[in-house]
Amino acid sequence: MSARSAVLAAVWLAAAVVACGHAAPFAPGVYTPAGPLGTGAALRLTYNPGTDLAPLWLPGGAGAGGILYAAERVDRADHDRCFAILPPVGGAIERYVCRTSAADDSVDVFENAALAADGRIAYVRVSSHRLPGRPISPDVQALVVATLADPNDVRVLRPLAYTAPPPSGRIHQAISHIGWVAPSRLVYLGERVTYPQACSGCPRDTVRTGIEIVTLDFAAASPVLSVVPGTDSASSVAVGTTGDTIYFTRNGDSRVYRLGFSSGQTDTVHDFGVAGIARDVGFANGRLVAVVGGDVTYTADTVLGASQVDHGGELHVVTLATGAETVLGDSSSRFRRPALSSDGTRLATELWANGRADLWLLDVP
Repeated sequence: MSARSAVLAAVWLAAAVVACGHAAPFAPGVYTPAGPLGTGAALRLTYNPGTDLAPLWLPGGAGAGGILYAAERVDRADHDRCFAILPPVGGAIERYVCRTSAADDSVDVFENAALAADGRIAYVRVSSHRLPGRPISPDVQALVVATLADPNDVRVLRPLAYTAPPPSGRIHQAISHIGWVAPSRLVYLGERVTYPQACSGCPRDTVRTGIEIVTLDFAAASPVLSVVPGTDSASSVAVGTTGDTIYFTRNGDSRVYRLGFSSGQTDTVHDFGVAGIARDVGFANGRLVAVVGGDVTYTADTVLGASQVDHGGELHVVTLATGAETVLGDSSSRFRRPALSSDGTRLATELWANGRADLWLLDVP
């Protein structure tokens, strides 16, 4: 019996016991679980009929704080993707934050959030009108910063798309893997976005391919962008123990790299070898996590440029001090955007199946 079936069976059994005891009838109201929907080393966190993305640990580690993520609101006609917060061990959603309090004529999306130590949040805000015949690309999108207490009270740091500063000069149509390297300095991945169609009647896919890593300093009124040297074709980036170090992966590459800003030096910290292409790197408490292999294809066209189509892969965790490598979960599953808790003992991640994602919580041995 699956974990969800076990939970449902327990609910029906509890209802039967109440009925036999002739207790008071149920009153109208909203009934939600108060705790995790199950136990064990692998725990499903979300049961949303929509797609749940990009989990992020709030301060407090694996046993406190909470998990913030982007939740598709299928209960609203506009299907906005809002911030939602869960307890750190799963359970009922404690808070929703959306662009609007009710459905409207546009799809508003919050994505790729990163949290600073002082409670500020940086994220990408996207809006697209739901009118027939409109382009598939977003109408408006921007990198913004706000407080977690009020994510809608934003300062716009960088509208998208934009042309990266010299020597790059390439167009960044999207960004992801945002991290804080200082109180007024962010690092992130600049991306190219394409919408390929497998056949004339097939729905279009959205393929985001990393171009290079960028830092954004917003201490002054006008934020300053800088392309990080030596990060061409990067596919993900994560901040190390201090803001002076970042870890990153490259398109079509099985290795994880480490770069020190002060030294300007880059080295290889781990190679997943025949396991496959590494991406979606994360770091916490001396451990690396990455998505490796699975359903990913890298191609490089001399005219169209590089493209990495990624529908998820295996989860690999590496303890840097020893080089020990562990594969988590079912190797046939398709994971994306894993996030280690600050103590490195638990991992929240997207699990993709049938074109949508739920969030799962995994123990890290």
